[in-house]
Amino acid sequence: MSNILLCTQNPLLIKGLYGILRDEGYNVDLSDYPARAVQQIIKNSYEAVIIDSQAFGMPAEDAVKVIKTVAPDVKVILVGYPEDETDSLSIKVPVDLEILRDLVQSMHKSSITSHI
Repeated sequence: MSNILLCTQNPLLIKGLYGILRDEGYNVDLSDYPARAVQQIIKNSYEAVIIDSQAFGMPAEDAVKVIKTVAPDVKVILVGYPEDETDSLSIKVPVDLEILRDLVQSMHKSSITSHI
């Protein structure tokens, strides 16, 4: 079973995505701030991190840079962030939960280098 970290304060994103990922067999940890997500990544092993670009505190793009430095193999998905702006995958808002689920599944199966 793989571990995924979901970093958001958006209750709709948590409610929708948490259950889908858990039902797909992932262990899902939650973080409400990008800085805390970075701390969790240092302490724990994650296959992927999903970060809401509307997070508070540390800017999401800065969190991606730190995550890629401390855990370069962790795949990062930014929700609602413009494409090609960071070293991560991005998905547009409003989030289609089925597309996001499929993206996480395909990341689990192989290494993805393109944006959707």
